[in-house]
Amino acid sequence: MSEFEGKAVLVTGAAGGIGRAAAVQFAQRGASVVVADIDEEGLARTVEMAGNSVTSMTVDVANETSCQAMVDATVEKLGRLDVLFSNAGISGNRAKLADITTEDWFRVLNIDLTGVFFCARAAIPAMQESGGGVILNTASVDGLVGMPSVAHYVAAKHGVVGLTQNIALEYAADNILALAIATGSLRTNMTEAGFSEEEKAVVASRAPLNRPAEPEEVANLVLWLASDKASYVTGTCFNVDGGMLAGFNLPS
Repeated sequence: MSEFEGKAVLVTGAAGGIGRAAAVQFAQRGASVVVADIDEEGLARTVEMAGNSVTSMTVDVANETSCQAMVDATVEKLGRLDVLFSNAGISGNRAKLADITTEDWFRVLNIDLTGVFFCARAAIPAMQESGGGVILNTASVDGLVGMPSVAHYVAAKHGVVGLTQNIALEYAADNILALAIATGSLRTNMTEAGFSEEEKAVVASRAPLNRPAEPEEVANLVLWLASDKASYVTGTCFNVDGGMLAGFNLPS
């Protein structure tokens, strides 16, 4: 029997990067998977890679109604919801705090934090109905420390970590586990487009491993946390940062 056979999994932000890598691995290990994103073309590629056990939905996680409809449609199709991986997010325009526009501030907060709240709020009753589940939220090392020129992103990701802890506290009695994953330097379409080659090299050099993570490396942790092997793990944030937060990585 495959590890996730009989499990219903919902992945947001699945049109590329970590979301796509996780969706493909879940499908390969027997899960029935719904992938959601605002990028229809990227979703189509994910479905092509993951196979026939995957269903796609076009969803804007910043829209409350869209998130509820997504969960409702997932339960209607799969009969239950066992795992929610809230991975949708954006980085926003880089600027010092005084130069961040109100529009960009709320755009990042609405997608990166409020979207996680909307998805979790919709998913929890479905998980209660099926006897429990796992909620995994993508945070960032920027959700644990500050980072210049991305105050909106830092605020949102700090919020994701705190929200995850609260979910764990409030719903442990319902057998619902909640965990956050803090990524560091990462090779995805978002990071490739948002940074120059020089900037990417500088960010990667802050980690002792001196390279960005591949999406599949983060997905490996996502799959473990969603599995029965992590059944006593909840309310915490796992760093997948190449050692970035271990200390100062100065030249030897």
